[in-house]
Amino acid sequence: MTIKKGEILVIDDEEVIRSGCQQILEMSGYSVAVAENGRVGLDKIIQHDYDIILTDIMMPEMDGMELLDEIGRLGKELVVIVITGYATLDNAITAGRKGAYDYLPKPFNPDELLAKIERGLDYRAHLREVQLLRQDRDRNMLECSNERARTLTIINSMSEGVLAINRQGQIVLMNPMASKIMRLSEERAIGRTVDEIVRNPDLKKSIVASLQEVQAELSSTRLEFDTVYGRAIEASITPIIDENKECIGTVAVLIDVTEDKKIEKMKSDFVSYVAHELKAPLGAIEGYLNLILDGITADKPQTEHEMIEKARDRAHGLIALINDLLDLSRTDRKKSLKEMHAIDVEKVVREAVEFYRNRAEARSQHLTVQVDGQMPLIRANEEDLFRLYANLISNAIKYTPENGDVRVEIKRTKSHVRVDVIDTGIGISGEAQKHIFDEFYRAQNAVDKKITGTGLGLSIAKKIAEDHHGYIDVTSEEGVGSTFRVTLPIIQDE
Repeated sequence: MTIKKGEILVIDDEEVIRSGCQQILEMSGYSVAVAENGRVGLDKIIQHDYDIILTDIMMPEMDGMELLDEIGRLGKELVVIVITGYATLDNAITAGRKGAYDYLPKPFNPDELLAKIERGLDYRAHLREVQLLRQDRDRNMLECSNERARTLTIINSMSEGVLAINRQGQIVLMNPMASKIMRLSEERAIGRTVDEIVRNPDLKKSIVASLQEVQAELSSTRLEFDTVYGRAIEASITPIIDENKECIGTVAVLIDVTEDKKIEKMKSDFVSYVAHELKAPLGAIEGYLNLILDGITADKPQTEHEMIEKARDRAHGLIALINDLLDLSRTDRKKSLKEMHAIDVEKVVREAVEFYRNRAEARSQHLTVQVDGQMPLIRANEEDLFRLYANLISNAIKYTPENGDVRVEIKRTKSHVRVDVIDTGIGISGEAQKHIFDEFYRAQNAVDKKITGTGLGLSIAKKIAEDHHGYIDVTSEEGVGSTFRVTLPIIQDE
């Protein structure tokens, strides 16, 4: 039993040549198909892949040269051996240019045929190996391209700035965040050196040092610096080491920590403020109680009563501070946790006014409400909305002298409801108005007049207004009074 070693197609218009080649080749273990002319042979080539094509040149319907042209158009890498009785140098050259592998002149003996076939199969195996290598190369190139694209996508989407510098100190990669931090376009940076691009001397020095050091293992250099634009940047510089333990470049990762620094400072200020605000009244309360418990005021009931009242007032101030802190915590919760409903603004405002009416009357103040027509509904959290207006009304009463006026006006614009809280109080300076909504901020004139407060009320009011897609602003003049305006969107008709 013969073993199939290759598939061969014999194309010749002479029956003797076809059958003779078929017998010789099949006896040597090859699988052989035959075709009587170029047209039939081309149809078989289209339908099947052969290892070797043996074709005559002079044939009816389609000769060997025309067949070579058609095979070339198919794009198949076939090994074609031309067999013909018209063996001339010109024919051989022409056939070779059209893609023929070899030339076998007639007449030929079986050994010559088998030798040509063996060489042709070796060449066919070589072609297949080359094709596989090409496919591997293309696949690897595609994988490298895809991997590069994925890597660049990840780098470009990072919230940290990334700079890659080669051994010569040139910028070879800069992601959008690094461009934003350094305020320099990628087009201007790529290809230029660290000396030309990096402005901060500490960062420049660390990058150069990382490139110059010969390191056996990766080690990062970390530093913090401030930019000329007032941003705080944290940098991590890591050398790129090749398999020979040599530095071929470095990567700098830049993180804008400006907001983190602000938050840290706010936390520190918050702790200091709360500690101070708690310590003073608690110390005073403790002192009053110790005097009473030690019996020093036992024969002075009036003095003892005054101390108890002072302790009560200090405790009341502490409770107010704690309530404001709790309110601040509530406003920082996610909006999704707050239930929103259709709310009648006028109703909420009047409830807040009535809540503080006794306090206003105790100071002989005139507290009034004016409503400009029928008010539409807004979408809001009723508890937060009451806290917002109550805060403004309470402040107006607190900072308005006795016999003063506090007026609340409710008006409608085309798409919003506006509530103005107007007082004839001590007013706010122009400089203080820039910070009046900051947490823990208190205007100097309020401090000078020893009007108690935590500096949280207006920041809470601002947060609530913003949670309801509205805003709050103020106009004021020292010694004349202030007007706080809260503008909130109405519910649009369907």
